[in-house]
Amino acid sequence: MLRKKIFGAIHVEKFRHRGNEILRVEALSDAVFAFSVSLLVASLEVPQTFDELRIILKGAIPFFATVALLFLLWYQQNKFFRHYGISDFKTVLLNLVYLAVILFYVYPLKFLFSLLIASWTGIELFPKAAEKHLPVLMPEDFPQLIIIFSSGYFVIWLLLFLMHKRALYFGKEIELNKYELEYTKKEKKGALWNCFVGVAAIFLAVAGIEWLSGICYLLIPVLLIINERLFKKKIRKLK
Repeated sequence: MLRKKIFGAIHVEKFRHRGNEILRVEALSDAVFAFSVSLLVASLEVPQTFDELRIILKGAIPFFATVALLFLLWYQQNKFFRHYGISDFKTVLLNLVYLAVILFYVYPLKFLFSLLIASWTGIELFPKAAEKHLPVLMPEDFPQLIIIFSSGYFVIWLLLFLMHKRALYFGKEIELNKYELEYTKKEKKGALWNCFVGVAAIFLAVAGIEWLSGICYLLIPVLLIINERLFKKKIRKLK
């Protein structure tokens, strides 16, 4: 299968794969992620003139940024089912909500990436709005945009947190060893920290300090590094 060919060689070697067969819920997940990318492609009209082609090419960066983020979220979901192979009702339900949120946020994500890249580079990525002399985003609407994005970010990582919590719940049943238990705890903790980033951004936007809410997301690499170091330290103690 495609999943095995792509990820068979790059999974965490010390973590045994319990989901060797593709579950029906994973097949559905692949279809949803493929449909999400299809929505982005479908929004690109076939250019009728070279100027229209130039406009589409300008939108390549936000397009690929959105696809890259979708791919990352797909990989998180793929890794979970490969590691644990859990398909109980609650886990399937959490995964379906996860897919629904991602599907809903496809266009808001592309809008946000387009807005950021346009503001940083000066490239006109909203030609229809410019043609009609419409503002792409009013200043008073910016906090709402942050809240929309941060709410989706929070929900996605909350669902990943709950899914890894389910994996720990089935720890004895699926025979997680000490390394796998600590790895799962690390993934659960990382998801929770990402939830906190989303919540912090929402509160700051509501408080009218939207410029600081954007800075919250710069903390993500720092939190990931700290989480990874704590995990490695714990593993060294186990040895």
